[in-house]
Amino acid sequence: MTHGRPGPDDGPQQQRFGGGVSRRGLLARVGAAALIGAGTGLGAGEALSPPTDTAADTAAPPRLRMAGAHAPRGGPDRLQPGITGPPPAFAHVVALDLAGSGSGGGGGDSAEGARERAAAVLREWSAAADRLHREGPAAVVPGAASADLLPASLGVTVGVGASLLEAVGRRDARPEAMADLPEFATDALREQWCGGDLLVQVGAEDPMVAAAAVQHLLARAREHTRVRWSVRGFRRTSAAAEDPAATPRNLMGQIDGTNNPAAGSSLLARTVQARPGAGPDWMAGGSYVVVRRIRMLLEDWFDTGVDHRERVIGRDLATGAPLGRHGPDAEVDLGATGADGRPAVPDHAHIRLAGPQNNLGARMLRRGYSFDEGWRGDGTRDAGLLFMAWQADPARGFVPVQQNLADSGDALNEYTRHEGSALFAVPRAASEGDYIGRALLEG
Repeated sequence: MTHGRPGPDDGPQQQRFGGGVSRRGLLARVGAAALIGAGTGLGAGEALSPPTDTAADTAAPPRLRMAGAHAPRGGPDRLQPGITGPPPAFAHVVALDLAGSGSGGGGGDSAEGARERAAAVLREWSAAADRLHREGPAAVVPGAASADLLPASLGVTVGVGASLLEAVGRRDARPEAMADLPEFATDALREQWCGGDLLVQVGAEDPMVAAAAVQHLLARAREHTRVRWSVRGFRRTSAAAEDPAATPRNLMGQIDGTNNPAAGSSLLARTVQARPGAGPDWMAGGSYVVVRRIRMLLEDWFDTGVDHRERVIGRDLATGAPLGRHGPDAEVDLGATGADGRPAVPDHAHIRLAGPQNNLGARMLRRGYSFDEGWRGDGTRDAGLLFMAWQADPARGFVPVQQNLADSGDALNEYTRHEGSALFAVPRAASEGDYIGRALLEG
């Protein structure tokens, strides 16, 4: 993907972000959103239908949710499955390019040809995902790895990249919220883990079920696509957890995912879901996801003491509570001081710099998965976090937070490397008989 660079006429107060958004313009957008939320307690996004079933979100994650009546069915102005709700234990995220498009196949297709390919893939995936949700992979793919296995809370999510809009000749339909991500000071990006025309995310409580679904979906798109990159992620399973409803830990041993917008809340709706009128009609009711492949320097991390690790994050290792508070979901008190009079949460602690208090109220729905690919040829560990940030507009969510973490000396930067990055638009769920993204390709 492309990352915006500062232009020659852009002074320090007018650093340009991808898509022509300046730092001043970005702060104006974030600040306006924060003022609206603070002043009214109600965002325009709440005019949309609620993104999830509240009861399903607040309950402990089901271990083996059945298909059929409990399948995640979408409708007009509804989010696709796999965005909200209890995250399953396993996720496989795959980015693909259209075969024959300029982004992945050498530029052989015309815009009309690329549009036909994209429509064929999205029709196939929409129909296949609907059937997988209703019947489960074992019924859809006889004799596959999922034979004799329950549906395991399977969910399929489909998105499109900015390069797809370019390939199909719909540059005019690109939402402002889909502006290229800026270059961050801490980026160490590798092309092999960046960008993509199309995204498919498959989540399930069982890895064999997820693998069977991925195989089925990619087989149906093989004629028109090629895989650009993929990451298989995992979290602790609910079966192994003492408390299945508790927030899980990442490979650093840190509780990861606290203080997300509450399930079923108005804050979640306006944080995640694009409201009508905020962009082109094809994205009304949808969402945007930033995907980051973050390698963790685990050997270095665990060579340090527990006290140091707690100060880097700003949380107690054992309980996940912010330093100076009690309980993992306690509100961070940035004014709290310790017995020595110094801030309980250090100045460069991750949670201090990432919190809404230091980012003009910027929020996102964070869904992280660990990945572990063993060791690279040079002997370094290839493991870390597959970080997904869901939001109504990345310029009001992910971008200001990551910019602050990169520019303000986040203590965690010493132990992480951001090696993959992509941004996808995830249109609203398709109604029965329709397909995801039709309004973009046929509008």
